[in-house]
Amino acid sequence: MLNNKIKIAKSNGIDLPIMTVYLAGRISGYNIDKCLKWRNDIVKYYRDYKGRGAYPIAFLSPLNSGEADSVDAPGLTSSIPPNLIYDKDILSVEHSDVVIANMDDFFEDDIEEYLTDYKPQKLSEERWRYGGFDILRDKILNRRENMGTHWELAIAHYLKKPIILIVPERRQEIFRKHPFTKRASVIVTSVDELIEKKWLNILYKSIAGAT
Repeated sequence: MLNNKIKIAKSNGIDLPIMTVYLAGRISGYNIDKCLKWRNDIVKYYRDYKGRGAYPIAFLSPLNSGEADSVDAPGLTSSIPPNLIYDKDILSVEHSDVVIANMDDFFEDDIEEYLTDYKPQKLSEERWRYGGFDILRDKILNRRENMGTHWELAIAHYLKKPIILIVPERRQEIFRKHPFTKRASVIVTSVDELIEKKWLNILYKSIAGAT
């Protein structure tokens, strides 16, 4: 059984408790740069917590295991056995004080890139139109939802963990109105908004700092 009482950050003054945050969200080889970036942006900001007036926070990420180097394009297999992936990620949720989940599945990425990069002057109007249709049809029929993230959030909610959702602006209405997702502690549109509004700082003072 985990002993949460030994999470302390040593300092020259008063030792500060550490708050643990799990970074849930999509993992796929096709979008691996974006899967890594939003997590790295949060970690980078809070790394120098003293200089930024923030607080000591430890971030648990499913990609800390090195899975980014071997995950396949749809994000279904990697060099790590699937049962181990499940076990380590669920344990991370249980061990965390707070869960941040990025709900973007990057669904529109290749569609937008196709429409931006391949204008009619590069392709015939007909091929350009049908090429976009082919991409859209394939993505819809083979769309992989963020199933792992949904499971992790269900467990986090059951364990009464504070949940922060990062949801793209275009999907805000769905998440803010859905009976389940509206139960999140906070819903933001970006990592920048999460940092600017200092939600983790507030949670630290309420959860970890209170000890």
